[in-house]
Amino acid sequence: MTDSLMESLNDTPTETPAQAAAIRAGWTITTVILGVVLLTSLIGMLLGGSGAGQIRFLLEAALCWNVYRGRGWARALLVLMLLGTGALLLSAGNPFSTVLGVVPLLGAAALCFVPQVNAYFRYASKM
Repeated sequence: MTDSLMESLNDTPTETPAQAAAIRAGWTITTVILGVVLLTSLIGMLLGGSGAGQIRFLLEAALCWNVYRGRGWARALLVLMLLGTGALLLSAGNPFSTVLGVVPLLGAAALCFVPQVNAYFRYASKM
């Protein structure tokens, strides 16, 4: 094993049980949001059938990976993307797109304001 891996195995946890529970809850919320983003991108790629859909999926996958790793710039970019998507869907004017427009807005709000998600990002950014 490498030295850094051995050090990480020997480190004592610095989180209290309550902090660890908040980090796990934040991880779950973040993972669900990222899964929905990737799933909708994958469906769009499969239904679109163009090369642009594949490139978009790959870019979104790279962005989601960086969000998962706790990088602040990626989190901010994803929040902006979700806000834009939500605004576009809400402006379409029909009830179905209005309901769909709320979903990305809720995801953006969760990434910004849910304390457990913030705890997860503090933890993930240190890794």
